[in-house]
Amino acid sequence: MDRRTLAGGLGGFALVVAAVVALRTGDAPDTLKKEIADGVEVVASQEPMKPANARAQALDVDALQIAWNGSASAYEVRWNGNEQLVPTPEVELPGLNPDEETQVEIRAVSATGRRSEPLTIAAKPKDVFNGKWDDQLVGPADRFDGPESLDPRKWRVEAEPDCLGLRPFGQGKRVDVDCPMAAFQSNTPIRFGVPAGDGAIGRAIIGVAGAAESSHVRLTLLGDPWQYLKETDAQPKGAVSLDITTQGTRIIADPELPRTGKQVDLGDAPMTGLVAGVRHRWEMRVLPDAVVALRDGVVVAYEPVAIREPVVHPRIRIDGGGFLDAFGVGGVAERVVPTEVIPLDQDVALPQDVVAVKLVKPENGRVTVTDVPLTSAKVAAQDARLVVVRKPESRPGALPRLVDRPGGIKTGSPRLHVMHEDGAKPPQPLPRTGRVLVTAEVNAIGHKGIELELDGKRIVALPTNEQGSAVPGRHEFWLDAKALPSSSHARLKLSVLPADGGEPVIAETVFQLG
Repeated sequence: MDRRTLAGGLGGFALVVAAVVALRTGDAPDTLKKEIADGVEVVASQEPMKPANARAQALDVDALQIAWNGSASAYEVRWNGNEQLVPTPEVELPGLNPDEETQVEIRAVSATGRRSEPLTIAAKPKDVFNGKWDDQLVGPADRFDGPESLDPRKWRVEAEPDCLGLRPFGQGKRVDVDCPMAAFQSNTPIRFGVPAGDGAIGRAIIGVAGAAESSHVRLTLLGDPWQYLKETDAQPKGAVSLDITTQGTRIIADPELPRTGKQVDLGDAPMTGLVAGVRHRWEMRVLPDAVVALRDGVVVAYEPVAIREPVVHPRIRIDGGGFLDAFGVGGVAERVVPTEVIPLDQDVALPQDVVAVKLVKPENGRVTVTDVPLTSAKVAAQDARLVVVRKPESRPGALPRLVDRPGGIKTGSPRLHVMHEDGAKPPQPLPRTGRVLVTAEVNAIGHKGIELELDGKRIVALPTNEQGSAVPGRHEFWLDAKALPSSSHARLKLSVLPADGGEPVIAETVFQLG
């Protein structure tokens, strides 16, 4: 486990703490001995409650998605001799036999590692698999399952080097995004047509999973020529977005689009947002008088607007990590248009296989487009972007580099919070009377315990693996304010101890005393 050190803020200035952590040598014991110093009270945690209402579905014929109801900080899932810890009441089990019934046990796990009684469910993947999701698509869906899945004829990728990789999923792989932001501009436009049986004049469908609590996915339908500009946080003119976070799903539309007053009934969905490590399929269904969002076929959001453009261009943006599973569009069939967009920070020679060349330049909130004669051999450097449309068989640019990555759910850093019982909290000075509540949020999986130090002295050692591997959770402690140091500041350090005896993961904070 890597060591990470966090910074704590204090008063009107920021204090950056450089922690030096000594390596622990030798084999670590399986459990940590519990120690609580005088003046410290551990807030008792509730016993984990048995989960309820298990249900199953499948996005592939060899995988199961199991969801349930519960309020625990994490869960232990067992199936076919396997065991997995998950931070949310949902899990996906890939690589199953489609014709065999899989028995699954789910237990709630407390922050100290105690397990509840198991909830059980049995399901056969092929019995709950619905393979008709792509019936309304034009052309085959994109499967992000290998190095060729981001073919530059079909996608223009905007991401940092080494941002993208391939993570295992069942017997195959999926494109993994591990950087602050990555954008994927499709070269396949959506042309709206006559309404289908469900009323849609066009649609875009995306299969995606989150990576962590901070994951954020946005699918935007861009009018021409906004698809040629770089991704920004601003909503382009005329655009409509499907906005997905771990908190839920919504439709965001340009406020200048005409409102229609259309009413759409929402479905019954216990969860509507992203889930770490679990794929879901969202559809952005465009009606003549509304844009509707569906998650696994259930309506979860809508916006009563009418899109003016007859043709739009889909763009996927992922913030905070995630992995791509599938993408497809519906409407009137349109061919892929291999397109390359080149910043003109230097002179650019035109390739031989071009069929159209344009200059695109944003000016005062608008975008101007100028055609460039195909007879031009070179385009001079200027404050604009050069759009080069290639022949259908051309490949503009190279494939993005996709490195193999391990699977599993990404976890975040630990956090420390301090608050006096009278409500005072940093950057305010805390009173030296009464009690101080310390909250330690642990986001790791598989650790053996935590330690809490006050000004270099250990005041808490708490095992977190009482009945098995530890999970993310919240630990609370009351400190007697009279036991705090006599100096003007106090330093708290939280160490999350890995089960393998490696380096702890550290969080520190410094607070002022009155």
